[in-house]
Amino acid sequence: MFINLQAAYWMIGSLFILMFILSTITLSIKVNKKRVEKKEKQCLSEFRSYIHYVQSQLDNADRLRAPAKKLRTFEQKVLQKKLVQLVDQLEGVHRQKLLTLCDDIGLISYNRERLKSPWSIVRIDAAYHLGILRDSGSTSTLFSMLFRNKIEPSIYIIARSIAQTSTSTPEMKSLLRYLVENGKQDSHLVADIAKESEADLGTVYAEFLNESKLEFVKVGLIGLQNQVDFHIPENIHRFLDSDDREVRILAAKLLTISMTLTKEDVEVYMRVSDWEVRHHFAEWIGNAELKQYADLLNQGVQDTNWLVSRASAKSLIQLGTKGFEIICEVAFGNHGEQGREVAQEFMEEELKQSIHRFSNLADITDYNQKVYIYQKYFGKSDEYLIKSI
Repeated sequence: MFINLQAAYWMIGSLFILMFILSTITLSIKVNKKRVEKKEKQCLSEFRSYIHYVQSQLDNADRLRAPAKKLRTFEQKVLQKKLVQLVDQLEGVHRQKLLTLCDDIGLISYNRERLKSPWSIVRIDAAYHLGILRDSGSTSTLFSMLFRNKIEPSIYIIARSIAQTSTSTPEMKSLLRYLVENGKQDSHLVADIAKESEADLGTVYAEFLNESKLEFVKVGLIGLQNQVDFHIPENIHRFLDSDDREVRILAAKLLTISMTLTKEDVEVYMRVSDWEVRHHFAEWIGNAELKQYADLLNQGVQDTNWLVSRASAKSLIQLGTKGFEIICEVAFGNHGEQGREVAQEFMEEELKQSIHRFSNLADITDYNQKVYIYQKYFGKSDEYLIKSI
């Protein structure tokens, strides 16, 4: 009994000591954080006039001057934090001018030294900043750092920095290959990282479409959506028959972005077996206001899939009086019973909404045209009186 009691006392005492140590550490961290924040605030206050000078001189042709005094390490960190925020907000010549200033201040050499730190968190932070500073001289070091690290979230920070610093197409191709082949790949994340590069990646994305591994194909399809001037390969349509759902959707999006489709192409795509592809094309016709494809939405409203039917009806409404007449035809039953209920709903809702959209003569004329079309199929109705002007 005495031994058990003594053991309990020892346990309680040990817990109190442990709690005291943890409390002391926590308090020390909070105090240190407060002290650093106060020091940063004071330092920023000293830099206020200089930061104002930088912002006001960005439009001038002259090179931005560095601070008059030599900066201590802490001052470099504080000023870097502010300048990096500005770099992220700027583009073109303004950003380049600010990047030159960062080099003059010594921020690039400062972060290059930090890449040699024994602490992983310091190296990752340095890689992050060198990416924002677009330091092309660090690309090879960042690649070595990437290859040494295990596949974990931090490698995407390094990878993004490589994309920001590299202007070489072969380097970017190697980076994308490494991420796809060695990571727990997310094709959208990989393509998003690639967007940070100034290298021309159109040919790389096109090559990826011929890879057997689907993740490469996905990265290629996503990447080509951002290559406005790149000639889209003509065989993209083959991916609409892929067994992978995401590949089919990405291919459909790329086809509509390319805007090189014929009416015959769209008619085929509105009949593919994947309802999500049909849904995408139905939405695209309305959002892009492609009135030349209005009659193709006729079959879309009658689609057996409810979502495709509604998307097609909505797109017809977006196409003005031409689309509204097709909606009335379907609602009247000229094409059978399929889709008739959906067409009726959208037709009546559009007439009700049009009444509340009057703001000029064109709105009233548009409404009167729709009422005329409605009456052509369903006869006179007191519910939809033609507005006189």
